[in-house]
Amino acid sequence: MIDLLSARNEPEWLRNLTTATIQNQTFPLRRLLRDSLYYPASGFDGNPIRHLAGNIHSFIYADYGHERDEFDRALHDEGFRGYEILAEREVTEQELAPHGWRPIPPSLYEGRPKASDCKAPFCLWVVLQRLADMPPSHGPERFSLLYLCADGAAAFQALYVANKLAPRAIAIIQPGHGFGGNYTDFTDPERILARSVLGNPAGAPRLLLYGGWFERKLYREPCWPGYRELIRFLEIAGGGSIGVWMRPS
Repeated sequence: MIDLLSARNEPEWLRNLTTATIQNQTFPLRRLLRDSLYYPASGFDGNPIRHLAGNIHSFIYADYGHERDEFDRALHDEGFRGYEILAEREVTEQELAPHGWRPIPPSLYEGRPKASDCKAPFCLWVVLQRLADMPPSHGPERFSLLYLCADGAAAFQALYVANKLAPRAIAIIQPGHGFGGNYTDFTDPERILARSVLGNPAGAPRLLLYGGWFERKLYREPCWPGYRELIRFLEIAGGGSIGVWMRPS
């Protein structure tokens, strides 16, 4: 069987980027979305990048609960071991959602994100490059990270559905809900995120990452239907695991 998580060739668009082109040329939205990993309610969790960078070269993170200065600290003070920032740039709403930001509202029983929980929206695109003294075995030469301060369900609709694209993978990693957590349950296949992702006319992601910082037995089955084959369990920092599940093509 082909290993769906093995390293793949770096895409030409990523290989050819320079600091000047990142900062000055047209924002390459569709290139970033195609074959990407989408991670709603991501926080600053680097586990999907640590395990899948090289197989996936573009990571899209969305979380409405963190401010810009928190992201800057996580990126610049902690960062990614063995990598440096090639370039970063602000992304405007028009660049991010050229078709407009018109999300489908959740059902009435799900409620809405509380205004008090939502931080000031921002979007930053960062391209990271492996340090010159790090061997190729450490990871890919480059990867791209797009970080949005936005609701994960609404962002999926504005990015993927509106552009008639689907990510290669989606990560549902202990997103939290209720009692001060997320306004809706991202693990529930009947709620707004799963309905948006699985009902996307462009198709569903091939891979589902599902897990968290609890015992593996809690993640023995995927949270969404259609992902029947377990490819691998990934051990994550701080304990816990993430199952990678495949949907038939």
